[in-house]
Formats: sequence, C-alpha cells, structure tokens
Amino acid sequence: MQYLTFLRLMNVGAFLFAMLARVVWQQPMTILKLPLVPAPFFDAIAGVVFTTLLIWCIRPVRAFPADRELIEDIGGWLALSLVTLGISSMSGPPWELVSTTISFISLCLVYMKIQHHPRRSPWMRSPVSVLLAWISTMLLILPFRILSDFQFTSLFSLSERQWSTSALALAVIGGLLFIAIHSDWVFGLALIWYLAGLLFNERLILLQQIVAGIGIMCVLLLCYYVFQKRQRLFRQHSPKSSSS
Repeated sequence: MQYLTFLRLMNVGAFLFAMLARVVWQQPMTILKLPLVPAPFFDAIAGVVFTTLLIWCIRPVRAFPADRELIEDIGGWLALSLVTLGISSMSGPPWELVSTTISFISLCLVYMKIQHHPRRSPWMRSPVSVLLAWISTMLLILPFRILSDFQFTSLFSLSERQWSTSALALAVIGGLLFIAIHSDWVFGLALIWYLAGLLFNERLILLQQIVAGIGIMCVLLLCYYVFQKRQRLFRQHSPKSSSS
C-alpha cells in the first residue's frame, strides 16, 4: 500500500509539472504556417487531456483491486511520460522533438500495460488514449517545424507539400489501424478533432483537404462501429443479462 501511495503521489507531481510547464513555463514560439499545424481551436484538447489525467491520478482505487494492481504495474512510466512532456514544452527544437519522442515511447508502454491488464476499469484507458493522440499529433508536426526552422524546402527530392501529404495519409491510415486493433474509439475522437483543425487552418491544398475529409468520415464510421460493438459486449456481460 505504501508503494501504491508513492506511485500515486509521483504521478500527481509529474502531472502538476507537465501542466505548469504547458501553461506557465512554455517557451514562446512563432506559429508557423505549416499545412499540418491545426487551427487554434485544436489547443482546447489540452484542457481535456489535463482534466482527465487529473481525475486519473486522484481517483480512489481502494475498492478496485485490478486498478490498484495496474497502477503498480505501470510503475514510473506514466510519470516519465508526463515529465518529458513538460520538458518538451519548455525546450525548443531539436530537443523538443527528443523529449516528445521519449514521452511518446513511455506512454506507449503505459498504454500496452493498460490494454493487456485483466479486469481493469474502462475509465483507466480513456485519459491515456486522449494523451496518446495529442502527443502523436505533436510528433507529426514537430519534424516539419524543425525543417522549417532550418529553412529546408525539400528533403530527399520531395517538396514540403509532398512530404506533408504523405505524412497526413500515413497518419490517417495508422490511426484507423490503431482504432481497429485496440477498439479505442476515444483515440479516434481525438484524431477527428485534429483532422477538423487541419480543415479549418486554411493551409491545406486540395489533395490534402480530400485526404483529411475522407479521414474524418472513415474514422467517424469506425469509431461508431467500435463503440456499438463495445456496448453490445457490456450488455452481454452485465448482471441482468447473465441472470436472465
């Protein structure tokens, strides 16, 4: 129990550091007119991320043995992800990319532990899903920001438009595969929010607008299917259905 208390206090401390780094200590940066940078309203997802993470960190788990075991199994990986996320907010390129990558890898380990843990509460995964989607979009944008800072107009004979179009298509395909494999409709909703932000940034060429529009429709349909499938499974395993 003492180890569990230590882990929870460590997670709360890492959460506070990440939030303060994002809100108070964030390094000022110029908003670049890059195709994959979404409209400003996309930043509202940060409020969702920090609100759900706060609930995750302080939620009572004494009555949920499986959730207690899961927190102990996660160990310090979530704290590492949050601390490196905070460091990325305070540092500039290229160290921002390094810190964000470490945060992403650590969070992937947390997600895998949650995904494969038996009898966990459904709530345990949702905040991590939103955070994972948010960091994924950062990793999608950061390389283009760094290339722009170093005034690279092409890479491997491909222009910035060609690179951004390819990256956008791969992001949509990767997101669809992730949602389908892990049955994670929460991740899909965050991805839809990002793609909608791209459509409203008025920087996409026609082909990129088509890719983003098709991506929104496909992700929305897949999220609806996954959500309905999970609801059917919950009804099948509910006490009423088992008693009947």
